[in-house]
Amino acid sequence: MKTLVVYSSQTNNTKKLAEAAAEELGSEMIPVSEAGNLSGYDRIAVGFWLKGGGPDPATQEFLPKLTEKQVFFFATHGAAANSAHAKNGLSKAGELATGATVVGSFSCPGEVSAKVQAAVAEKNPKAPWLPDAPAATGHPDANDLALLRQTIRTAFPR
Repeated sequence: MKTLVVYSSQTNNTKKLAEAAAEELGSEMIPVSEAGNLSGYDRIAVGFWLKGGGPDPATQEFLPKLTEKQVFFFATHGAAANSAHAKNGLSKAGELATGATVVGSFSCPGEVSAKVQAAVAEKNPKAPWLPDAPAATGHPDANDLALLRQTIRTAFPR
């Protein structure tokens, strides 16, 4: 089975996870903007950041193309790893990848700059992840990467 890692990253948080996933799987890694013909791949790990409670716009456009593929999702966000916000974002990804078989998922906090946090704090209603954002500083860290490797290895055994 041939595996591909596709990712979208605005601040390199998700790219760090994508690099760890590609290394663990011994697979190619490409940005979602370069993901064209997927016919040569059976398994695709898709990394994204959350925007508005779901995958970022580029990933939302990409996910419906994953027909008849085994898919593993990994995401970064300003919220706590097991928060309702994070779980909802992964669920929305699954809804968009209707023709795929989702075999697993992983999410972890990703550092959100103080500038972005300040801008988001000015908006109403408040973003549900904002109270968790300070704790995301320094993430993804070595522990997050190790947990991703373990989780993806189980979902996509070699």
